[in-house]
Amino acid sequence: MKNIRLFLVLLFVVTALDSCSDKKNFCIGSIKTVRFEKEYKVAGEHINVDSLGVNKVMVIDRYLITGLYKQEYSARIYDLESLNLIGNFFRKGKGPNDFIQPLFSQVRSPYLVIDDWGSRRIKVINIPESINDPEGRLSIRYTANYSNAEIVEPEKVLYVSDTLLLIKSYDMYRETVSYFKYNPVEQKVTDEINMFNYPITEDIQFKNMISLLDCIKPDGSKIVTTAGCLDQLDILDIVHPDKSISVTENDYLLDYEYVKSLDNRKVFYTISCCSDNLICALYNGGDVMEIHIMDWNGNPVCKLILDRQIIDFTVDFDSGFMYAVSPLGEEMIYRYDIRDNILNGVAERQ
Repeated sequence: MKNIRLFLVLLFVVTALDSCSDKKNFCIGSIKTVRFEKEYKVAGEHINVDSLGVNKVMVIDRYLITGLYKQEYSARIYDLESLNLIGNFFRKGKGPNDFIQPLFSQVRSPYLVIDDWGSRRIKVINIPESINDPEGRLSIRYTANYSNAEIVEPEKVLYVSDTLLLIKSYDMYRETVSYFKYNPVEQKVTDEINMFNYPITEDIQFKNMISLLDCIKPDGSKIVTTAGCLDQLDILDIVHPDKSISVTENDYLLDYEYVKSLDNRKVFYTISCCSDNLICALYNGGDVMEIHIMDWNGNPVCKLILDRQIIDFTVDFDSGFMYAVSPLGEEMIYRYDIRDNILNGVAERQ
């Protein structure tokens, strides 16, 4: 393990020195080791909604949205306060307003970004307007077709503004990870920002897994992700790439090959959500699931130790509640009251 740590540190230094010669490359100058002084055990309350076939949970405004993986529709939407079902949305099919292989890429009130892999197009949907439409039509902000764009293997779409999307892509030939700046109005790529020259895994399970973590700061200035080491968060500065940093709690960094060699492949960051001030990242430590909360400079706020295994979560930063989905088979949704943890953490940073 010490050899792995040394190799990865050297790899970071060499990559940073090489990439800093190009302003379009992220330059990770250091690995920041953090320690969470504040740890809280939190227990979730089961909420009574239909969770059969649910693998994702989101909150937009006053609505709770659950993603469905094996139903006719892709999502159910509930009133967040009463938990009454409003309806099923995003039908699966080949019609103009249907979805073939939809991924819920990002939530930014009042919009939900849906990346439809099957049709290679992105739809940005106004959720409140769609719910309140008397004809039951989707209120689509715009549709972006990226089938003709010069993007190799698009994996994740991050919504920045009406004229800018960031589309994450893997290039196995060049062994690079890139974010493409894509103008959905002009339907073209305007710039490419390379990430690292890491050996990229061909294992689709791990490639898809690390794409789930990506989250963009609401002002579009930074991204939190993970690349070469699964127990490390990379905070990438889009405005000033040379100020990008990597953060880890562990003494040894775990790369793909090491994790794949384990019988228990459960030591890594998987999913994150973020606000203007905070990053909340799910860390799967094997028997224990944790939420690591830090600011955008990588400073630790606190660690939440969960009472159960989960596969997805979201934080409603306005209310201070977290919603989580338990693993497939049980498929229940739990609500965690983390108001004190988040509000105290923000207050201490201001």
